Amino acid sequence: MSARSLLAPSIAIVFTAMLLRGPVTAVGPLAEAIVDFFGISYTQYGTLAAIPIAAFGLFSFAAAPLASRLGIKTAALAAIVVLFAGAAGRLCSNWNGFLLASLTVGAGIALLNVMLPVAIKNWFAGKTASMMGLYTGIIGLSGAFGGLTSVPLSELGGGIATTMLFWAAAAFVGAAVWLLLAPATNDVPKAAVAARCTDEGMLSLLKSPTAWALVFVMGLQSLLVYTVGAWLSPFLSAQGLPHDEAGFWFFVFLASGLPASILTPAFMRAVKSEAAASLILGVLYLAGIAGWLAGGWWLLPASISAGISQGSMLSVAFLLMAKKSDGSRQMLSMSALAQGLGYIGAGLGPLAFGMVLEKSASWPLAFSFAALAVVCWTAAGLAASRSSKL
Repeated sequence: MSARSLLAPSIAIVFTAMLLRGPVTAVGPLAEAIVDFFGISYTQYGTLAAIPIAAFGLFSFAAAPLASRLGIKTAALAAIVVLFAGAAGRLCSNWNGFLLASLTVGAGIALLNVMLPVAIKNWFAGKTASMMGLYTGIIGLSGAFGGLTSVPLSELGGGIATTMLFWAAAAFVGAAVWLLLAPATNDVPKAAVAARCTDEGMLSLLKSPTAWALVFVMGLQSLLVYTVGAWLSPFLSAQGLPHDEAGFWFFVFLASGLPASILTPAFMRAVKSEAAASLILGVLYLAGIAGWLAGGWWLLPASISAGISQGSMLSVAFLLMAKKSDGSRQMLSMSALAQGLGYIGAGLGPLAFGMVLEKSASWPLAFSFAALAVVCWTAAGLAASRSSKL
């Protein structure tokens, strides 16, 4: 494609990527309002926070068969429609309906998580790396934007429904943008072969200790980002900060990870060891958690420190998978396995945090769960870096 012809698909990718985290991260800053509106407990709120992330894992396995049957453009459009249906469903005032709608939001995002990288590879031959970098950056921006705007939108409209309406409208516009600007070119036979190879490869990888280490590297970083996303703002609000200020520190946490994720390869070259990188990132995250608990002026260095670590963790996961995989087919299988199982496990993080908080009524004890997850991620990173190829 020429530079001019790449403009339309670029807009389609960027706009759709902005839908991939914001509808989820918008929930955390509204935790207290959601608890009050539905009259639920913190444990029930933890279930709400866990549902979309678990859906990321459960529904990601359906993406390849759907794309092979419908083609990338049509399948991704269907996924955006699913996302819109879930986002619109969250306008209901029934708790069970809200949970079901949140599951639907997660399902739509899960499908797009898998399909959009395939679309980038198909549409941007020769520019895949740069476009993939832009895509991952926009995903991070989506999460930061969702957290930052959640409370202001709610206050503007007088309730949580305004925030939910915003993301429903964004998904509706996203579907229109995708329909009009996404190219219709697809390579369905290759998609079908990839799906078959991925299924066979995942089964064989289940026997590999290295593969399981990589699953934990991917899964635990996901667990951390969504646990912190669900509970950092409510914690800061409980310490007396206004809701919009609590949302701001969550934004700082996510925004700090954007440059860190881009610079991770250079960081790993500088420390000359994946094991050393894992240890440094683990220490940075633990320092961030300690700073959050200390409060006051520590919130700035804590949010930056934890955000840098969180942003690098995802890049480390992909870099380790690339290094340990033998060829692109095995990498595809490893990525599908790690994201599928990893997100399923990650969905338990917000729920477990809420259960600890509910039982203990202690924020420090609840954050010790997150600290334990950081320690386990570091151990998984060390195991993966020192193990043989898959």
